[in-house]
This record gives sequence, structure tokens and C-alpha cells, in this order.
Amino acid sequence: MSGPLFVFAGGGTGGHLFPGIAVAGSLKQLHPNAEFLFAGSGRTVEQSILADAGFEAFPLNVPAVASARRHPLKFLRGHFADWMTARQMMREKKPAAIIGLGGLASFAVCDAAGRAQVPVILLEQNVIPGRATRRLAHSFPLCTSFPETTDHLRCAKKIVCTGNPLRPEIVRSQSAPENIARRKTLLILGGSQGSTTVNDAVLLAAHTILDADPQSPLRSWNVIHQTGTGEDERAEEAWKSLEIKATVKPFFSDLPSLYPKAGLVISRSGATTLAELACLKLPSILLPYEHARDDHQTANARAFESAGAAKLIDTREPDLESRLADALGELIEDRSQRESMSKNCESLARPDAADRVARFVCEQAGLTAQS
Repeated sequence: MSGPLFVFAGGGTGGHLFPGIAVAGSLKQLHPNAEFLFAGSGRTVEQSILADAGFEAFPLNVPAVASARRHPLKFLRGHFADWMTARQMMREKKPAAIIGLGGLASFAVCDAAGRAQVPVILLEQNVIPGRATRRLAHSFPLCTSFPETTDHLRCAKKIVCTGNPLRPEIVRSQSAPENIARRKTLLILGGSQGSTTVNDAVLLAAHTILDADPQSPLRSWNVIHQTGTGEDERAEEAWKSLEIKATVKPFFSDLPSLYPKAGLVISRSGATTLAELACLKLPSILLPYEHARDDHQTANARAFESAGAAKLIDTREPDLESRLADALGELIEDRSQRESMSKNCESLARPDAADRVARFVCEQAGLTAQS
């Protein structure tokens, strides 16, 4: 006998999908016969992530938001087509609940579900909620990653701060701050698409540190560098010229296996990455994506900086490379500071977030756990 169907709506990036995958895993523990469907953009990265996780993808049209001004009629037709597809899904598949992961795809599916009186639960990863969340939160309950998100929503139906759901392999990799501080591997992440800004800043900062002190402790560190497509060869040559051992790839599909090696992370400040860093107690230098909508990555990073878990460097201000060199050089030399930052991550970590969201989804859907 088949169990309840849970539909996850939204995605497009790992930052949106991984929390949904984590919640699906927790729901599977509560309802072993449950079925899952991810309705999203159909982008290649999305299809790859879901295939690796063993979940079925249901691609929608999802017109680009940027096309709304250039081709408004085409945008509206695409959005309406997604809404009609979602409405048909509600009739035919009769899902037990819809979990909105954010983005335009989530809006069409959640709206159609609400009209069909199917329970909808929203997830918001960032401090500053996205447009879909802001428009839907007055109608549907919302699970947030940061308590500060409440300050950015008016007339929300119900808000529960659960934390950002994490994959089990992340939660299982936790270690003690004193052990993390002994590690000598620098992990560099520019997001799932990579970042030329991050790549350039890190490489120039490393040059600056070693030019100022050829015997810098940086020379004894290893580097793991995720560059994004087309940037790996240049970065690999740069690290080689600095005589620093580096593993460089456009994208690491096995990132959870790399985190336990890291003693320090340089990263963008997407909410899912930050939740993983907090759970794993990894000290970090954060370079928020300067073009993020509503500057939400800076807001995420500020929460970590305020907790003493990270250093925030604004990429829009002058002398980025020298500011990064100062921060990196200081942390490379000061193990006690890295250990302190690692301990401060504990106040931000929510390792049970996936289970909390799963229980809340079942509660809203009127389902009793089977296990």
C-alpha cells in the first residue's frame, strides 16, 4: 500500500534543494511508505542533484523573472502554464502536503495547492525572505532558518524557527572545536556556480600574504578550491606558482566528505552553506554575493559575524584583496582565534532542523507518524 505523497516545490540551486532533500529523508523515517516528488525549474544542476539523491524530478516551465519586463506576455503565459500544471497535479496525484522551497516554481505550485485546500508549508533559508515567501507567508505557515526573518515579514500566518534542514551526512560529521583548530586545510567555495570574484580575491590575497612573509604559515596549509566552470586551470596554476598544495575542481559533488578536512573556510554566504558551516563548527571568512536580491547574503553573513563565528568582508568596498589578506593571514596564524570562532558556531547550529520541519509538516497535514 502506497503512503502519502509529499511534493517539494521550488529549487534551481543546491541551496534550495538540499534542505528539501533533508526534510524528505526525515519524512521517510516518519512514513516509510511515503512518496516524494520535486517540482522545479528542470535546470541541469537541479536534475543532477535530485538524481544523485534518488528523487523524482517534475520539471516546470518556470519563466525567468528577468523576462517579465522584456516579454511580459510570454512571462505570464509561462507562469500560468505552470499554475495549470500544478492544479492538475493536485487533482490527479492528491498530495498530502506541499513543501515550498522558494523561487518562482514554488509560488505557482503553492498557490494552486492552497486553492485546492492541500496543506502547504513554506521553508525560508535566508534572513531576508525571498519574494515568493513574502507573497505566500500570509496564507501558509513558514519554517525559518534565522529568528531575524520574523522582522522582515508582516502579517505572516504562522512562523516557526526550525533552522535550515541539513543532510544526514553533514550532521554526522560534527567534531570538537579544538580538533578543528588543529586542521591545516583551507576550503574555498564560491557557491554551486563558482565565483570569479572569490577566486581572484583569494589568489591575490595569498600572493599578498606570501610576498609580505615568504615563511608565512600559509605555506604549510593545503587548499581545496571549488572554482566554478572554466576557472579551475587558472586557479590550479596560481596555487602551483605559490608552491601551495591545492586540490582544484570546478565543482565538488562530494562536499560533505571534504568539510571534515577543513580548518578554515572562505565562502559566499548562501544560507544552506552557512547552516552546514555552523553545524560542523567551521570558522569562516564570508564574502557575500554582491548582487544577491535584497542583499540577503550580507544579512546572512552579519548574523554569523555578530555571533563571532565568521569574519565578514564586503566585496563592494575598495581594497578587497588586501582586506582578505589581512583576515586570512590573521586566522592562519592564530589557532586560538579559529577555535573560538568554532565554538561560537554552536549557538547557530540546528542539527535537528530536518526532523523538526518533518514533524511540523506532518502536524499541518494531519498525519500520524508510522514509525
